[in-house]
Amino acid sequence: MSIRIEHLEKCFGTRTVLHDVNLQVDGPLVLMGPSGCGKTTLLRILMGLETADGGNVTGVGNIGAVFQENRLCPQLTAVGNIVLTGGAPDAAERELRALGFGDKDLALPSARLSGGQKRRAALLRALLCPQARTLLLDEPFTGMDAELVAQAAGVICRLTAGRDSILVTHDASAAQLLGWPVVQLHPYQA
Repeated sequence: MSIRIEHLEKCFGTRTVLHDVNLQVDGPLVLMGPSGCGKTTLLRILMGLETADGGNVTGVGNIGAVFQENRLCPQLTAVGNIVLTGGAPDAAERELRALGFGDKDLALPSARLSGGQKRRAALLRALLCPQARTLLLDEPFTGMDAELVAQAAGVICRLTAGRDSILVTHDASAAQLLGWPVVQLHPYQA
């Protein structure tokens, strides 16, 4: 099933953020554009966290999301956060280890993890959610060095297979690593 976005409009007061946005998502894609052009707003509309002022969206399935903030439960370990969405503990541990987690990291509550470790846990929480048919990933590479971005891109490609996915990034090299179609979103100019 594909996501169809037709003539989407969104204003905040007198500021138009999205104007006549049309997009069809059949599989994975990267959404890029300058800050303030509405990338996060578009994802929030797809998630049902914002209401569009006009237009139509269809085909969004159960969502797995990575927000700009990690939104982890601080008292839980990285594995504990991932299994909240129904992910299997053994798969969560295996994928965390593939992204650089060691035994000590796996034992820590997420409040004590580094920013990059929290980001990887948040990313895997979305990717390993078994009910998610649509993945919306907002700046998932934040806090990762180039080597981790490459590893995370590989994990993202492998774990998004068969699901409609929109990944927002400012990192052109990360987008290139993914090898997904890139859609540019431009700021509205009256």
